[in-house]
Amino acid sequence: MINEIAPLTDAQAPPASQELFGMIQQKFGIVPNLFRVLGHHPAVLSGFLQLYEAIQHDLPARWREMAYLRASS
Repeated sequence: MINEIAPLTDAQAPPASQELFGMIQQKFGIVPNLFRVLGHHPAVLSGFLQLYEAIQHDLPARWREMAYLRASS
C-alpha cells in the first residue's frame, strides 16, 4: 500500500518551511509541489535546497542534465 504525503499550503507549513517557501517563491515564481511535500520536515527541505544549489553551481550543465535524466528513469 502506498501512502501519499500531501503538499502543504503556506498556512499549513511550519514557520521554518514557510520562510523557505518564501525564498523558493522569489526564485522560481512558484513553490513546486516537491518542495511543498518536503516542507513537512523543514530540515529535510533545507538540506535538499542546499544540495540543489550545489548541483546548480558545481556541475557542468551537461552532467546536471544527465543526472536529472538518470534519476527520473
